[in-house]
Amino acid sequence: MALCAFFLKGVTGTGTTTVIVALGALIIDPKLTIVLASFINIFGGLSMLGVDPVPLARRYWMPIAVLMITGSVLGAVALKYIPNRQFQVILGSAFLLTALWFLLRPPKLREAKTPPTRAGGMDLSVGALAGFCGGFIGINAPPLVLHFGRHLDKRYLRRLLVLIFIPAAAAQTATFALNGMLTRRVLVWGALMLPSMVAGIYLGNRTFRRISETWFRRVLGLFLAVVSVRLIYRGFIG
Repeated sequence: MALCAFFLKGVTGTGTTTVIVALGALIIDPKLTIVLASFINIFGGLSMLGVDPVPLARRYWMPIAVLMITGSVLGAVALKYIPNRQFQVILGSAFLLTALWFLLRPPKLREAKTPPTRAGGMDLSVGALAGFCGGFIGINAPPLVLHFGRHLDKRYLRRLLVLIFIPAAAAQTATFALNGMLTRRVLVWGALMLPSMVAGIYLGNRTFRRISETWFRRVLGLFLAVVSVRLIYRGFIG
């Protein structure tokens, strides 16, 4: 699970939480998978800082990161209070929508160009929304990729996601710790997964320029569709 998650992180700059939550939710309490993924994503993000560090203006990515942090804290607080069965239905529905996004949205290839120097109002709004989704359901990539993918090529997009995910993951993890969801068991699981991080990110980064995005999206989309059906079923049936 960890190797697959960090491989995806190396390829796209995101996806660690998606894979960990999707696989983990089939085995353990889905809420705990969000906490585990948030904790792990801090280390995954830090390990990506030195990978292909294309320049982004601080006045562009830092305000987005601040709104990501705000949304992440609100989402992490909401996660504690929603009942488990309802949460499984919400999480399953989110995975289903994400699967459709991967399967039906065609990739758009862009030539490298100079990224914006300042964040606009829509950039900040999308950052806040993505942060909330990350803290609440562990999935924040779709709104970010849909919006920022229109302005950035894949290298700049991956760099932006790495830079804004680190503080967001740290804020989520701190919130989970304060509300009692970051348990010793979650910390042990996270520590056991860390050795797979180096290998996964190394392999993912080597694949970054070679992989067919179309097939990559198809495989991940089908995987998420299967997981979503099981989560929704468990939420309704119990």
